[in-house]
Amino acid sequence: MKDNCNREIKHIRFSVTSKCNYNCIYCDHEGFLPKTTELSVDEITQLCRILAQILKVTKIKFTGGEPLLREEIVEIIRNVSELKLYKDISMTTNGFNLVDKAQDLYNAGLNRINVSLGTLKPDIYKIIYGSDSFNHVLKGIMKAKEVGLTPLKLNYVILKGINDQEFKNMVNFCGENDFVLQLIELHKASQAVNQNNGFYERYYYDVSPIIKDLENSAIHIETRGNMQNRKVFTLPNTAKVETITPGHEFCMGCTKLRVGCDGNLFGCLFRSDLGTNIKEALKNNHSLSSYERIVKQVVETREPYY
Repeated sequence: MKDNCNREIKHIRFSVTSKCNYNCIYCDHEGFLPKTTELSVDEITQLCRILAQILKVTKIKFTGGEPLLREEIVEIIRNVSELKLYKDISMTTNGFNLVDKAQDLYNAGLNRINVSLGTLKPDIYKIIYGSDSFNHVLKGIMKAKEVGLTPLKLNYVILKGINDQEFKNMVNFCGENDFVLQLIELHKASQAVNQNNGFYERYYYDVSPIIKDLENSAIHIETRGNMQNRKVFTLPNTAKVETITPGHEFCMGCTKLRVGCDGNLFGCLFRSDLGTNIKEALKNNHSLSSYERIVKQVVETREPYY
């Protein structure tokens, strides 16, 4: 299914809870705040099946809040895996509970994870995430690598005056451990940024000089056009760096449909207000064609934010 900009939906980004045990300074709440209760495990499974059938998608990423705070998260992953409709089941997490849950998640069918890790310094970690848990999270990351949740990606939101001096150390760390570094430029539309006067001006770091250096030093460069238009640089130490820079070109490559934990379907991180809640339809067991009309309506609201 394509939107009005001729962009085909290829990925589902599914929030399973709004709960989080962190207080990240740049949190955007995945673009929405729930208006009703969370979908049940059965509703999540049903909706994942419906979306795969309608959109012919084979990739899904589970998020939160913090998805590992959802008590039934392993059951959710197992149920979706057993649908045999998704070839790539991934998750974005802060990593706090990975030590205990990595093996169970892998056994349930999770393929890979993204972990928020914007620093290798415990004191800076506490500033960014509001949690004094760097060493615990690092153990969880290594546990995830050990059990096979790979490729493992580290989400590094670069912030001026906080962690902007750590880029090379992060690259080296990823090269040594066969991780992928996602270099993320702060976006002005973030809810946290908008609600804190001067936040963006204080912490925004222009990544264009870094990208220029990457272009000069990389042994291979490609553009991932099957999601957003993001460049991927392979460096001499074998580390891979993906660059995420908000802008029109980036938006024009977006192929995501988002699902809130309350059943709200929406097409853009910053326009959840254009979404449609599908929860009542799930309760009434509508026909597939009825669900298709709802999904099509949401897809047609998608437009480049930037």
